[in-house]
Amino acid sequence: ETNDTTETNATNDQGSSSGRDVEISIFMTKPEIIQEFNEVVEIFGEETGIDVTVIPLGDQVVLEKMTTLYSSGNAPTITLANMEIAVFKDSLLDLSGEPWVETIPEDYFNLVNYDGAILGQPLGVEGFGFIYNKAVLDEATGGFDPSTIKTHDDLRNLFEQVEALDGVSALTVSPMDWSLGAHLTNPMFASQSSESAERHEFMDAAIDGEVSFADNDVFHGWVDTIDLMKEFNKHKNSPLAPAYEDAPLELASGEVGLWFMGNWAYPQIAEVDPDGEYGFLPVPVSNDPNHYGNSQISVGAPSFWAVDAEQSTEEEQEAAKEFLNWLVTSETGKDLYVNKLNLIPLSSNFDIAPEDPLSQSIVSYMDSDNTLEFMVSHYPADAMNVMGASLQKYLVDEIDRDELAQEFDDYWHAVERE
Repeated sequence: ETNDTTETNATNDQGSSSGRDVEISIFMTKPEIIQEFNEVVEIFGEETGIDVTVIPLGDQVVLEKMTTLYSSGNAPTITLANMEIAVFKDSLLDLSGEPWVETIPEDYFNLVNYDGAILGQPLGVEGFGFIYNKAVLDEATGGFDPSTIKTHDDLRNLFEQVEALDGVSALTVSPMDWSLGAHLTNPMFASQSSESAERHEFMDAAIDGEVSFADNDVFHGWVDTIDLMKEFNKHKNSPLAPAYEDAPLELASGEVGLWFMGNWAYPQIAEVDPDGEYGFLPVPVSNDPNHYGNSQISVGAPSFWAVDAEQSTEEEQEAAKEFLNWLVTSETGKDLYVNKLNLIPLSSNFDIAPEDPLSQSIVSYMDSDNTLEFMVSHYPADAMNVMGASLQKYLVDEIDRDELAQEFDDYWHAVERE
């Protein structure tokens, strides 16, 4: 992982001669697009004379690294954050006066709107579920139709058909805590009800110790799907061994048919199979084809660019705002946003969207109103790490289903209310 362990400085020689000797830093917390992002800030530097240093996440947890940077007086000018914004809200700049705010539907600011102060610019739409390689599934099924997968039995049947192919495994499971603890848990919380208020009531009840996961049908249906993932995992003999980078290669080369992940993985898939067809399948939580969640995938805008208000100079803050404006209003920025970073935009400034098959799949789920809420965005900042660790133990059979439910109970019942 060369790219996210070294800091990149996109300097540009014209900086001082154009009268711009301002330098900003950006804490980039999405390692999967850091290489592309480095290229974007280099072009920004060439166009504006603003030098940008990119701080990579490396192997750290976002909240821990952010805390370290702030407490050491090295706060990044811009941070790509989500749950961390609630923790650092008193240190962040109000961006409500910026021109791009008007171009984004206000619902997408719910997580960063503090009494009218907007503390972040949404990065873009993300979606996740089981990514499938259509060529593999077509071969396995004689012509694959994604709308046929709505239950556990459907999924098992599909996995078995893929396994029947010569030298192909049904799926690969990436064991990182952010994938398991944030993304994979999302359908379990989001499928509790088709009503947003009831979903949030369930989460509140978990925090108040009023519900136990062991008594929750959706939890058990969700674990049934995880059991299927365990049974058909290409790496079931050493489930914690795979690295993130292994999976896109396995999927794109046809070694596996499916992979639970999100659209941010497309650049890695495209490196191997640029012309392949890919799409998303939901994570079923029951055997009832009409159950809410069984036909939906998780879609939302969970990450935000936030600007430091505490340790940055006014000049640095202005340069940071200039970067955010450039990204979603300039022709260069918009082109790079879609075609280099592969992001699905929310701003009405855009008349382009990524043409890759995963983005197109997300857009089709959005168009048919088959999306699940990003409940992840309402998790406490450490939920992903704690639940991810429990799910890692479950993958290697260190704990059973009852103990998994107990660990989730222990965590949620101990959460302090804001």
